[in-house]
This record gives sequence, C-alpha cells and structure tokens, in this order.
Amino acid sequence: MLKMQKLSSISLILMAFIGCEPNIDTQKIAQSAQNLRENVRNIDTQRITQGAQNLRDNLQNFSPSSRLKKQNQEPTPESLKNTDPVLAEILGDVLEEEPLTVTQANQSEGELDTTRLSDENDFEAVSERQSIESDAERIESNRAKYVLIEPTSLPRRPGSNVPSIVEFAIKTTNPIGTQLYARPFASKTRFEWNCSKYSSQSAAQEAFLVWGGPKVDPKGIDPDGDGFACYWDPKPFRNVLKDNN
Repeated sequence: MLKMQKLSSISLILMAFIGCEPNIDTQKIAQSAQNLRENVRNIDTQRITQGAQNLRDNLQNFSPSSRLKKQNQEPTPESLKNTDPVLAEILGDVLEEEPLTVTQANQSEGELDTTRLSDENDFEAVSERQSIESDAERIESNRAKYVLIEPTSLPRRPGSNVPSIVEFAIKTTNPIGTQLYARPFASKTRFEWNCSKYSSQSAAQEAFLVWGGPKVDPKGIDPDGDGFACYWDPKPFRNVLKDNN
C-alpha cells in the first residue's frame, strides 16, 4: 500500500513537471521582432540578417522548467505562433524566407539593374521579350531615325582667320623632310628654342601658317623647308581622307 502511494505521488509530480510551460522572455522577443520589422521596411539586408540572428538567439534562450519537454518538443515557429501574435507575423514572413540580396532589393524598388551585361545578343532571352514582328518594327523604327550627314567644307573658327591645318594637310602631298622651300638662315638652336614655346605641334603649325608659311619662315621653325613646323605630321589627316575615298 505504501509503495502504491509513493508511485502515485511520483506520477503526480511528473505530470506537474511535464505540464510546466517554458519561461519565455516575451519582452526581448517583442523588441527583436519590432527591430526586425523596422529593418524589413528599410530593406537593409545587413540589419535584417543581424535582427533575424538576434531573434533566433532570444528564442534559443528560453528557460524551460523541464528538460524532458525540451527533448520531446523543440521550439518551432508553428508552436510559437500560437503563443505570441508578434512572432506569428515576423517568423512567418521573414525567418522562413531567404533574406533579400542587394540586387533583389533594388529590383523591388523599380531601379534598373546595371550589375549585369546586356542579353541583347542572347537569342533565348530576346525571344522571350520580342517576337519576329515586334523586332522587325523596332529595326524599321531605327532605320527611320538614321540620318546620314553629308560632308561639307571645313569651317573656320568663329571670329578668327587662322588657317586650318587639316585643310593644309589635305592639300599638300609631299612627304615629311622633302624640301620645297629655301631656308637659308636655318638654325637648329633657333628651331628648338622657338618650338619649345608651343603647347603642341599643331599649335606651332597654326602659328607657322599665320606668319606666312610655308613660303616664309620668320621664326625658323621649319628649317628643312618641307612646310611642316616643329615636327608636325600631316599623315593622320591624309589617311582619313584616303580611307573615306
């Protein structure tokens, strides 16, 4: 009889022990849930991840009064939804989903994704967006907008009578170093000194033409008499004309 009473007492103790609810720190969980909700509104992926981790840590820091119940029933989002309405919203919408990446966040706001290369040359990708008819219409529209600029004479700079070195290069045909004009007072020292005063060879050639070149060379910057001052080279302009003909 005594043994039966002891067994009954032990059974009652175990039933009471198993029936105890874990001591949940709802204040910390509610605060973590509120922080996570604010981070979701701001689409800050780093803070969302940190907030979710803090929320998980708080959920794991429960103080259950029974190890037996902890072994039999691990805390899950579904069970917590029944005990805390705040967790029902946060856990269902955030913890069960992957956090947004930066690219996904930008796309959700309607921004243009500039992190990827254009797939305009990908037949499968384009075929999903365009049909043969729509693509033909787009090509026809582009052709209608195409304007061919007719060549015109070289313009003069506004308010200036400076000769065009481009026009001079096209009109001449002699190679560099071929003497066409006499330079009786040529001096290498004078040539180097005066050429060093110009910011570029093109600027020197312009000044040379303004002073009466190529027939005369008052500054001594065309000592070989080929008509090109300070090593200026007309070949780039001649090549452009040759390629277009």
